[in-house]
Amino acid sequence: MHKKIAIVGRPNVGKSTLFNRFVGKKKAIIHSMPGTTRDRNDFIVNWKDKSFIVTDTAGWSSDVSEFSKSMSQQLDVAIQGCDIVLFLVDGKDGVHPFEPSIAKTLRSSQKDVILIVNKIDTFAEEVKTYDFYSLGFDQMISVSATHGRNMIELLETICDKIGNDGYVDKEDKILKIIFVGKPNVGKSSLVNAIVKEERCIVHNTPGTTRDSLTVHATHKDTDYLLIDTAGLHRGNKTKDDMEYLSTLSTNYALDDADIAVLVADASQGIGETEAKIAGLIIEKKKPCIIAVNKWDLIEDKEDQVKLFQQQLEEKLKFLDWSDIIFISAKTGQRIDRIFRLAPLIYEQYSKLLTQQELNDAIRTATANKPLQRKGKLVKIKESEQLISKPPTFRFSVNDLELLHFSYRRYIENFLRERFSFQGTPIVLKFRQYTKSNKENR
Repeated sequence: MHKKIAIVGRPNVGKSTLFNRFVGKKKAIIHSMPGTTRDRNDFIVNWKDKSFIVTDTAGWSSDVSEFSKSMSQQLDVAIQGCDIVLFLVDGKDGVHPFEPSIAKTLRSSQKDVILIVNKIDTFAEEVKTYDFYSLGFDQMISVSATHGRNMIELLETICDKIGNDGYVDKEDKILKIIFVGKPNVGKSSLVNAIVKEERCIVHNTPGTTRDSLTVHATHKDTDYLLIDTAGLHRGNKTKDDMEYLSTLSTNYALDDADIAVLVADASQGIGETEAKIAGLIIEKKKPCIIAVNKWDLIEDKEDQVKLFQQQLEEKLKFLDWSDIIFISAKTGQRIDRIFRLAPLIYEQYSKLLTQQELNDAIRTATANKPLQRKGKLVKIKESEQLISKPPTFRFSVNDLELLHFSYRRYIENFLRERFSFQGTPIVLKFRQYTKSNKENR
């Protein structure tokens, strides 16, 4: 099991900046507005021969609003569930009046705490750290999360603390499954149902989820990372900075994911927004599962299944290779099918055919349905698989101009029928055959 490290502190001291520094890229949204981070966000960090989970948390606040209560609860659970706490403070502001009470709470938790004084950009600014000894922690490290100053020292300190428990088998692939869809289709409820705790704040106000949230989950002794995302809207324009940053975060998260789950609302069907999101999945060339949520609310299920299959064919025809499952985050119905499908789909996404397998398939496909146009037989002279993830093939033909779109589609369908490629896109590239092509292979 991975050791867990939680980053805590009051709002706007740089927790998400430090989290991003651990991750090595802009994963958490950073904004000057307090409360930008609302949920706990997990990420697996590999450092030298060790690995641990670092968790970004909401800012510790004395606000008593409904959202702040939810965030406070998230924070309490994060502390109880972690092995080491990184208590982050702002070195430029000095000790905040609220921080002694945070320090008291952390000491009473009996957790191993490292006090991190952030925004110390130079050695000359180290003098600003002295006041923080009053918070009563034995171990204190000054850093600049923005510039990366002293991050190696911090990583070495964490790895020393977790000791031999930090060693993991790096050959084990942890699948990253991203949940995408428009607002309020139940993505956060679905993640909560899977991990069996409220990791994502759920509210009936669209836009509750602002950031892409990564949650570590285990299903039948297999580790997964689940990525909850802000809802994507149909329009191209964004209402404000936060909505723009949320959309940007979803794009980053989709790049990083292994499998996408497109979540739709059973009571609303598949519409233009789902088509737009599906287009993004296709653009990113990701494997996909279509999950129709809130299935418990549907009475005439047989007719509704037919309706969804019809909508899939009409509006998401370029995702016709995706599995469609009907689930309920509320009751847990068929949620486990996501984890039955995910490893199978990723295996297809990673598949590499032998040259013999591909040659035999293309020979059979062209023999079964030869293409003749303008009195000339179109021949596929050479075939090769370039890469996997997704499986990408290149074919050299004797006359590229005569190759009709429908025949390209036929070749794709034949490869899917022969080799499955369940749940994954495959890419077919065609080029004009020349002798130089053969020589440059």
